[in-house]
Amino acid sequence: MALSNAERQRRYRNRRLGWGGKYERLGCLVSIPTKRSVERLAFHYDCSIAAMLERLINEKAAAVLDKLDEEGQYRFLAQESVMEDT
Repeated sequence: MALSNAERQRRYRNRRLGWGGKYERLGCLVSIPTKRSVERLAFHYDCSIAAMLERLINEKAAAVLDKLDEEGQYRFLAQESVMEDT
């Protein structure tokens, strides 16, 4: 019997999220203009919205690290999670 869409989605997420997975889910609300800007950037760079967000965040984190001294870099990188799960 063929798998339902829900079952295929569950298996897909299980392979990619959590232990042994490569990704974690990120959920947030952003303003409409911000979302449109991310969509435009993703289109411009020919990538997905997720890839564009990763690129922007990683570039900003690298810029912050470049400006910190060794102790500041250690403190920055020691943060496993700065927000509690709600």
